[in-house]
Amino acid sequence: MDKKDIGRKIKEFRKRKGLTQEQLAEIVHMHEKQISRIEAGIHFPTFDNFVKILEVLNVTLKDFDVSPQQLDLRERALHIIEQADNDDLLFYTPMLEVLQKCITKTNKHN
Repeated sequence: MDKKDIGRKIKEFRKRKGLTQEQLAEIVHMHEKQISRIEAGIHFPTFDNFVKILEVLNVTLKDFDVSPQQLDLRERALHIIEQADNDDLLFYTPMLEVLQKCITKTNKHN
């Protein structure tokens, strides 16, 4: 799933719930423009904001058609991070940032 897919699904779930962008933004303590940019596929929500949006819209990651393999990998990665102490996180974070940059560059070339 990319930004556009996530934004499209959030918009779909928001409309099903009968909320405007402004109402959703107010409930999750975000600016309406942030919701607009997320729904337009311009930005990803932060993890915390994504969780808030999911809760308000009463949906789960499974509702986003994320494959079980992707969910499993996310759960494993989150578990590793949750179990890490500050020293571990100081070690993991730069590596994750480098990987993210590499992935972004690769996606731009494809």
